[in-house]
Amino acid sequence: MADGYDRGAEVYEALWSPVILPPAAALVRFLGLTGRCVVADVGAGTGALFGAIRSAAPAAHVVALDASAEMLRIARTRRGAPAILADALALPLADETVDAVILAYVLFHLADPSRAIAEAARVLRPGGRVGAVTWAWERGSRADTVWDQVLTDACVPPAPPRRLDAGLDRPDAVDALLRPAGLRPERIWCQRLRHQWDRSSFWELASGCGPNRLRLSRVDATARSAVLTRAQSGLNQLAPQDFLWEGAVICGVATKGTAAR
Repeated sequence: MADGYDRGAEVYEALWSPVILPPAAALVRFLGLTGRCVVADVGAGTGALFGAIRSAAPAAHVVALDASAEMLRIARTRRGAPAILADALALPLADETVDAVILAYVLFHLADPSRAIAEAARVLRPGGRVGAVTWAWERGSRADTVWDQVLTDACVPPAPPRRLDAGLDRPDAVDALLRPAGLRPERIWCQRLRHQWDRSSFWELASGCGPNRLRLSRVDATARSAVLTRAQSGLNQLAPQDFLWEGAVICGVATKGTAAR
């Protein structure tokens, strides 16, 4: 997973991050950030949430943690974020030292989401809040289907699985994930997303995102060139509406009780 994000960090920053950022930025408003609070942005990626966090609490001390070194490089150099290469299942933070933990678009990447939530609860001070964003559903465009079919027909190996939404794609499932860690859900809601790509931006995303770059790296240069030519030909035959992407996310905010450990 980290390799995929490393390979596609620039494209993620330019194209995909702006699409999925609004729900996570809205989530920040419900974390009760004030003064010189300490915020751990776990799975921070390129640090896209730093603007929203600084807006809510200008004096906040924010730390970006992620498993992708290349994503953190962008967070550090473009946003001045203190960045730590880290595993969400074993945070390099002391117990009860953080006022808020953000897990935006992270839990579905992990082998054990409940352990990540337990780690978030461990580092939170009593009364601190955790905010999470997970996928409810995603409907790829017809352009996505054409791209995937061309690569499959050319016997390009599939990318390793990157997401596991089961148990995270409903408000009640998110509630059930939070409570065993001693976190009391305050609000859980669903938010729709919709984005209209054009041919140029879709091509840049499809050919440059980490998972697809990883797939294409597994075939030689001649085969790769032929695949990309066929993919571009297929995409050129599509209508504008065939580049419409839609999805929905589950957002949740919970507070750590004084008895949580």
